[in-house]
Amino acid sequence: SEIGRLGAAGVSVAHCPTSNMRLASGIARAVELEDAGVNVGLGVDGSASNDASNLIREVRQALYIQRLRYGAEAVTCDRVLDWATKGSAAALGRDDIGTIEIGKQADLAMFRLDGLAFSGSHDPIPALVLCGAEKADRVMVGGQWRVVDGHAIGADGHALDKESLIAAHQEEARRLVAR
Repeated sequence: SEIGRLGAAGVSVAHCPTSNMRLASGIARAVELEDAGVNVGLGVDGSASNDASNLIREVRQALYIQRLRYGAEAVTCDRVLDWATKGSAAALGRDDIGTIEIGKQADLAMFRLDGLAFSGSHDPIPALVLCGAEKADRVMVGGQWRVVDGHAIGADGHALDKESLIAAHQEEARRLVAR
């Protein structure tokens, strides 16, 4: 089978469920691919087919769409989160990211799970995936804090001007669309 050949070749695939749903381009056979030896990563694709570019939301979308095909027992929050972290790192050929280990990049995202939306959850992984953590409280990239208390921090350690960032992003998006 084609999937077997992909696994034997040691390839990686980027599963982008929101983009696939928006474009009606099909549902990746992620579990079959992984079971055949294909490395599965998750991606948000791009602004043209996934406006939010929110990886936590993408993890949830992957969970739901894959459960439609394979059932809840086969597709767990842990499995899909592994696709987003370990699988995506492997797809990029990066052995310095994807897991929290000594000697790897200190890339972390921390989310508050004490809000009302999370009040019925008892396990932090399903809470993060199923309840929809939308905004990281703290983000560390390469050992440097880049978000603290929900606010973006520049390389100089000072808070970034959110309005200027949004304006620059919107201008760049307009420029790209005009091409």
